[in-house]
Amino acid sequence: MKSKLECIPCLLRQSLSAAGMVTDDPAVREKVLKSVMRELLDMPLNKSPPSIAHTVYSIVHDITGCDDPYKDLKAKYNDVAMEMYPCLKDIVDESEDRLFTAVKLAIAGNIIDFGADIQFNIKKTINDTLNREFTINDYPEFVQSLKKSKNILYLADNAGEVVFDRILIEEIKDHANIVYAVKKKPIINDATIDDAIFCGIDSLAEVITTADTPGTILARCDTEFVAAYRSADMIISKGQGNYESISEEGGNIFFMLLAKCPVIAADLGVEIGDAVLKHVVRV
Repeated sequence: MKSKLECIPCLLRQSLSAAGMVTDDPAVREKVLKSVMRELLDMPLNKSPPSIAHTVYSIVHDITGCDDPYKDLKAKYNDVAMEMYPCLKDIVDESEDRLFTAVKLAIAGNIIDFGADIQFNIKKTINDTLNREFTINDYPEFVQSLKKSKNILYLADNAGEVVFDRILIEEIKDHANIVYAVKKKPIINDATIDDAIFCGIDSLAEVITTADTPGTILARCDTEFVAAYRSADMIISKGQGNYESISEEGGNIFFMLLAKCPVIAADLGVEIGDAVLKHVVRV
């Protein structure tokens, strides 16, 4: 997915927000903002938003000296989500369709996002997602693909959200070998190996790393990951960043997300706030 003009002010906002997580020094924040502005002036929009975002967050790191501005928030929402885990399991146990409920919860967890310009309420989002129709709902294809797949690649999105992924993985782990992919280094509040281990994913799936960028930019990913991507029978892709970066790549992909950005909502043909389970197959 290519960037749009609307991505530029969003990335500026993200840079200021990230700098504010590190310092309240106005001079440092101004330097970050102006440096990002200069970089974005000549940035070609034929790049994906995650590709440009990588450049933006590299500037934040270089100026502030902090490589993980969202560290405390990630830890907080890992704790919050882990406290919710028993309740989430009860919701699945008491449902008529365990798998579909686990899918709904995995999508609801996508609300934990500090890159998107939103205010969120996790419990309300869970309730809303459980009790409404998906705007794009390719669940029947998801079920059929799951039955035929031996190797599943699960692309993680955010810290905290990992717990919601765990709920779904626990429902599908007996169907296939699962590889769970997280970021190699901290970027925004995206999940890393530490988050996956803290949330118990390592006991359910093999955990590997992608790259140091938002989303999944294959050209920057580890060789191990690219091999897993190419050999996967089924790819579960969580979140907006992964949609932005691999929506035009090959694979049997199921995009699972909440639309939180007008650009992505427009690309999908949905409204902001809509829940999406979209199946895309490309050779």
